[in-house]
Formats: sequence, structure tokens, C-alpha cells
Amino acid sequence: MILRDPVTLVDSGPLTREAWDVLGAGLRGFGLEISDVKRVLLTHGHQDHFGLAEKVADASGATLYGGRLDRRNFRQERNPRLLLDEMSRAGFGLLSRLAVVASVAGVDHFAKPLEAWDELSGGETLAGDGWSVVVRSTPGHTPGSLTFEIPEAGVLFTGDTVLKEITPNAVVDEDPEEPGRPFRSVTRYFETLDALDRTTGTSTLLTGHGAPVTDWAAHRRTLNRRYGLRVGQIERELAKGPATVRDLVAAIFPRVKTLNVFLAYSEIFGFLMYLEDGGRVEKLVAPTRDRYRLVAAALL
Repeated sequence: MILRDPVTLVDSGPLTREAWDVLGAGLRGFGLEISDVKRVLLTHGHQDHFGLAEKVADASGATLYGGRLDRRNFRQERNPRLLLDEMSRAGFGLLSRLAVVASVAGVDHFAKPLEAWDELSGGETLAGDGWSVVVRSTPGHTPGSLTFEIPEAGVLFTGDTVLKEITPNAVVDEDPEEPGRPFRSVTRYFETLDALDRTTGTSTLLTGHGAPVTDWAAHRRTLNRRYGLRVGQIERELAKGPATVRDLVAAIFPRVKTLNVFLAYSEIFGFLMYLEDGGRVEKLVAPTRDRYRLVAAALL
């Protein structure tokens, strides 16, 4: 294998001793040390992907690059009040809400907040010695998610935007462009999938977890089926009558607990906003609690 400059790492892994040791061993397999890394490209601001980035930069002087719209994630800045309020309106009790906020904050020990990094918005091309990195904005899993394509190698690093065996969760958090409002994660994610249809071509997709995707068109059809099943579940429940997000979580994820409550809440809330954007669901706003119902056309 021919190694080219600058030595570039895509995502760093979580802030654990095991991950640090595995990273060092992997680099040594190519005759490199962590001190040889000159550039770290971060696909998104979740702790398991950027957790070690600051430590790598401290050890090597590497330049860090991450999405502009994931700025709050990289800094580990949160708005727990928004989450508490939204979950209250979704029908969750106080103890459940506090447990979710605590569990979400607890994940922060798997990352060191970034102090400085070069922000990317998508559309940039980063130069290399005989190769290049095409940066694209792919919001959905997080607002600032990015993919990195190396055209000369025919590969596309997807982070968690595309995973082979797992259907990515489009996490609902605060919208960085509309503070105080929830990020319409699923709507943006489906827009990203449509954009991937236009840009991916024959590239091999190197995913953030698990095996690569070698046939994007076939994988997209699989995703459509999986997401169609989720929409069908929600619509069948709403056909019984208006429901809160908590009602739908209890019906679709009856055994969910701990941190997965937040992921289940994000999944259902995100899909409800997507269906609302498409005119298939209507939000019924009340003083303390919101419910959703199917619009008349969706009942036909």
C-alpha cells in the first residue's frame, strides 16, 4: 500500500483506553504512529466518533475538521430545558424526563470537548498528495453530519448517515439554525438520502459501524422498506385515535428503558414531524400536552 500525505484519520473513536490502544495498533499496522496523523475528519458530533479527537490533536498537532452545524455537540453544550419541556409535552413523566437528561449527559465522559477545529459546511474539497476529499453536508443523524468522498479511491466515508445492518436513528436535538426549536431530523435525513442517490454513484460506502455498503441503490431500497415499516406502525396506531409521543413509544417500543428511551423518543418524534411536514399528520396543541392525529386524507 502506498501511503500519501497528509496522513488523515476519519473519526477518532470514543475517549477510552481501549479505543486509544486500538487506534495506535491500527496505525502501527501501516508503519505509522499517532504522532504522524496530520488531519482528523469528523463525520459528526457524537462521542463515539469524536471522543479521542482532542487527544489525537494534542499528541500529533493534527488539524481537526468538523461540521459547522454540530458546533454545540463538539463543545458538549446542551439545552436540557428544551429536552425536558419537549418530553413533558410528549407525555413523559418527570422521573422519565430526568432519567433521560441524566443518561444523555452521562455519555459525555466518552469524549473530550473540542477546543478548536476548522468548520466545514459541505461543498469543500480538501487537497492531498495525489488524492482529494470531497466534503458534503448530510444532515439527519445530526444537524452537522458530513460525508467524505475520495474520488480517486472510489470510497465514501459515511459516519452514521449510512450503516449496513443498522437503520440510523435521526436524533432530535435543538436545531442549531433555529434555537429553541427541535431539529426536524427525519425530514432532513430523507432529504440527505435523496441527495446520496444523486451523488454516490458506484462508490463503496465505508460506514461508521460495521460492514461497507457496496451497492447503494440496493441498500436504499432496503432503507425504504425499513422506514416504510416504521411509518406504517405509527399510522396504524394513530388510526385508533389521537396519541402523544409517549403513547406511541409505549406501543411501538414497549420494553424500552434507560438511554434507549431518548432514542425511541427521537425516533417517534422525528417521524411525526416528518409526517406533519408531508401533510399526513396534524399536531393537536394543548396547554400542557401535544397529541397527533392522522389527517383525513391519510385515513382513506
